[in-house]
Amino acid sequence: MKVIRFSDTAEFHHPETLLRRVRIYGNPQLIGIKNMSIGLAVMGPGVRVPLHKHDHSEEIMFIIHGEGKFFTKDKEYPVGPYTLVYAPAGEEHGFENTSTCQTLEFLFVYSPPGGEEPIFKNFVKVKEFTYKE
Repeated sequence: MKVIRFSDTAEFHHPETLLRRVRIYGNPQLIGIKNMSIGLAVMGPGVRVPLHKHDHSEEIMFIIHGEGKFFTKDKEYPVGPYTLVYAPAGEEHGFENTSTCQTLEFLFVYSPPGGEEPIFKNFVKVKEFTYKE
């Protein structure tokens, strides 16, 4: 068993805005999870993530705080706290914080792991993963 605290997580922010931050709680390389990876995303007011896809990973997003919309090419879905969103592997999706004053915070899980790789490559690392067994 492993217990990962917020203070242990690796933190990244989008290179164009500090209003889009991600914390990685675990993946195969960090803690030996075999079939998934998990993290926390925090988006500031008005932040939009354009359509994108994860070719080999399903993604589940569970909204903890805030309001926004998740969208595909054809449809938009309003979301708020305790909403779960599922994006199958290969399906384009995006999301936006529609609030003018609150953050949108959600957990994301990729299965199999790998959907988080663009974060490692394209975001700025602010803090290293520090978990020790």
